[in-house]
This record gives sequence, C-alpha cells and structure tokens, in this order.
Amino acid sequence: MTFTERYGSPHTRMIDLVQAWDIPFEQIKAGDKFCVLTDTGMDPLVWESAMAALKLRGAEALLCMWPRLKYHNDSPPEMAIEAARASDVVIALTTTALNSGTPALRSLRAQGGGTGKKPIWLMEEMTAEILTQGGGSVSKDEFLEICQRQSRIGEILDRSKHIRVTSSFGSDLTAQIDGYPANALRDRWGRVPFQRNSSGGLGGGTWPWGEVHVEPVPGTANGTLVWDTTAHHPAGLWREPVTLTIKDGRVMDIDGGVEANEVRWYLETYGDENSYLCGGEIALGTNQRCPPYTGQLRSEKKRYGAMHFGIGHGADRGIVKSKLRCEGVISRVTIVVDDSTVICDNGRILV
Repeated sequence: MTFTERYGSPHTRMIDLVQAWDIPFEQIKAGDKFCVLTDTGMDPLVWESAMAALKLRGAEALLCMWPRLKYHNDSPPEMAIEAARASDVVIALTTTALNSGTPALRSLRAQGGGTGKKPIWLMEEMTAEILTQGGGSVSKDEFLEICQRQSRIGEILDRSKHIRVTSSFGSDLTAQIDGYPANALRDRWGRVPFQRNSSGGLGGGTWPWGEVHVEPVPGTANGTLVWDTTAHHPAGLWREPVTLTIKDGRVMDIDGGVEANEVRWYLETYGDENSYLCGGEIALGTNQRCPPYTGQLRSEKKRYGAMHFGIGHGADRGIVKSKLRCEGVISRVTIVVDDSTVICDNGRILV
C-alpha cells in the first residue's frame, strides 16, 4: 500500500508484474485451460499481468468479470460459475473472498478429475505491491523453505490433540484439534503447491504461499480471541482491537470500539447463525516476505508469526456450514499444543 499511496499504480509496473507469476505458473503447459475470476474493484494490472503470463505459457485463458460483490463469500454470478466448470484451473483474483466459505464454489470444488476436486487458486484481494514487493516476491529457495517449515509444523499438529493460542492483546483460546487422517496436515501444508498430480492435472494452491491451518473440533473452542490487526470487515489497518468471547465453539460476544461495531454489523447483515461458530480455522502465517502494518488481509494472514482466526464455515471437517466465514488477524501469536510443545512464541516460529 505504501508504494501505491506514494506513486499510484502506473501501467509501467506491468514490466515487473508479468515476472511475478513465475513461481505459481511454473508448471503450466500449452493447452491448459484457465478461468480467471475478477471484479470491477480489482486493480486491472493484477488480472492483466496474470492473463499475459498465462498467454506467454501457451495456456487457454478466459477472464470473467462482474461488479464487486457486497460481501466476502458472496456467490459469483452463475454465468461465471458455469464458465469456470469448463476450465482445468480457476484463479480467484477478486476483491472479495472466494474461498471454501463461498456457497457457489463448494459444488465447483467438488468436481474435476485426478484428486476429484477442481483446483481453485486462491489469490483474492491481491495487489501489485504484494506480488512485486511482498509475500509474492519470494525467491524459489524461500518458497521451498516455507514448504519445509510448514511440513514441520504440520507434523506436530498431526500428532497433537489440543491447542492453546495466546497474544499480547489478551487472546487466550483453547480447542481440540485431533481427528484428522494420519499425516494430513504435514502432507497438505508441506506439499509444494501448483504442481502436477499423478494424473497430470494441476494441483491447488494459494498465493502468496504461507500458512498452516487447523480447524478446531466443533464445540470445543473456549476462551478469548483478539483480532488486533485487520479482518475481512472492516478493511484496512485497525485502530482498536476486537475481542471475541467464545464458549463451546460459538462466538458469544464481540467487544471493542468502532471496529467491533462494524464486525457485529457485518455478521448480522450478511451472516447466519452458523457464521458465529468455530468452524473456520486457526492458521499460522509462515511467509517472511509479508510486511507488517499493511492492513491487507491477503498479506497479513500469511505473515510470518501472525495468525488468522476464522469463524463460520469449516471446510476441513465438513461439519460447520454457514453463509460466510469471517477471518481476522492477530499480529504476533503464541501457539502451544498439548500443554508442552511451543510452535510459535510471540511471533517467532520455533520448529
């Protein structure tokens, strides 16, 4: 944001942006079919550079654009969903979240060959600055190092039953996290994204790369969780933290100042009863190229030593289903599992 605020977003940035797609687009071959989803709020340089990089690699690419949706996880137009069905891979370059909390994308995710799921590359809320100066500017060696770091964290989470999250702003949350298949978290988060599977199709990924998340067992999260940086709503760098009081896996109270009022309004206006459940995810950021104090959720949630905590729809366990998922960020987090193993200490990852 700092670069854009100072200099705007001149079209000459395209020179750097086309190259910024080298890592996520590395495995693309001529003839691969892509559907790029975007909206009228997105910086045109972002989707233009993606389309240019796809063409350079011989891919067949279709762009679908619509007026910006009212809220995160709102469903795109049905015409765009139908176009996406014909693609091999969907790239989400929208200004609203199109993750597993989006109802229309759940059926789309379920189709496809190979792994049985159509890859949706999640890159929502992307900016030119993230791609060229932030988490998207990692070198290949840094990218692979992130995968190795995430593999180590995932291996610990795979054998853990309970998690405790604390922070300097007053977070103190506990939850049960077991029940995943053996080695599921190590394999998921340690695997290099955007690669081809055994059937030859492209796999999934997010960009910037850099998180390990675990979904709490529904009904087991208890305590206090303080979002102190930003969230899906309201956007931007927050001035006052928002405190969630959670009992038996449900948000019971939302306290704070102006931002808390906005969060309450957002959930009341666009959510449903299940949007207050946990659900969601407890996710540790692992990307050291993501800078602090940007107020950009796409970057802040991936930042090394930060954590984003989502309430609402839980994709991993398939139990909590809601109209939306709302994610917020803790700037520096401490994570302890099974009362003994410290994964992260005040923003410093120890494994």
